[in-house]
Amino acid sequence: MKDMLKNQIAIVAGGTSGMGEATAKLYAQEGAVVIIGGTSQKKAERVLNEIKAAGGEARYYGPLNIASKSSCGAIVDATIKEFGRIDILANFAGRSFDGASDMTPEEIYTTTMDVNMTGNYYLVFSVVPHMKAARSGKIILCSSNGAFNPTVPAYDYHMAKAAVESLTVNLAMELAPLGIRVNCIKPGPIITPFWDELFPPEEKDAREATFKGIAMKEVPLQRMGTADDIAGPALFFASDLSAYITGLLLYVTGGMGYIYSHGQSALLGSSLPGAR
Repeated sequence: MKDMLKNQIAIVAGGTSGMGEATAKLYAQEGAVVIIGGTSQKKAERVLNEIKAAGGEARYYGPLNIASKSSCGAIVDATIKEFGRIDILANFAGRSFDGASDMTPEEIYTTTMDVNMTGNYYLVFSVVPHMKAARSGKIILCSSNGAFNPTVPAYDYHMAKAAVESLTVNLAMELAPLGIRVNCIKPGPIITPFWDELFPPEEKDAREATFKGIAMKEVPLQRMGTADDIAGPALFFASDLSAYITGLLLYVTGGMGYIYSHGQSALLGSSLPGAR
């Protein structure tokens, strides 16, 4: 399909890399005016220029730190000032700080919660009053398969992501009578720049071996996901194709978490016809 989001105004937080970048570019390709949110001006300007070079329309109003209420308000105010409305909010801003050597455990916990939980609250409730006034809008949030189907413990990060799912269903309940839809994507193992911190370029072989191990042991489709695998569902939730869907927590995991869970794949795989 073409122009599924024609002339719609979309804020994509976390739009400077990974899943958010892929979503921002797909939204622009489908006709939306995309407001790019991210902490890095250099990355944002790269995405902005790439969207424009491909014939799309985008804006960047300055760095967005979703852990800051004033920063969330600033990007919303700038969007309303120029366009008068916000049709779509997609938030992919978030990250884990586990293992940060320059932070104490208490600092890691607080920062993780600020970015992954409180930041969603600040950003959503900066946008919601404008959507309420328009009686229209789509909100797409991002959790994690690990929130309720962890393969490794990540207490603070997974707690924060579980809160995002609660925010989704509570918002969906309140806003449904106003024609505003709220849905949440639950990604599985997705190849994003997150992995670059774990595997520097010189560790390519270790990186590929890790990806293969994760895919074969934990993912029914037996491959890692890509940012584009997330952008597709984000487009679905932003478009009229999902006009009768709200409050959905959608696994985008290659089968993890709902076909079978961590630790079961080897058993099930050995019982498949033709398995060796």
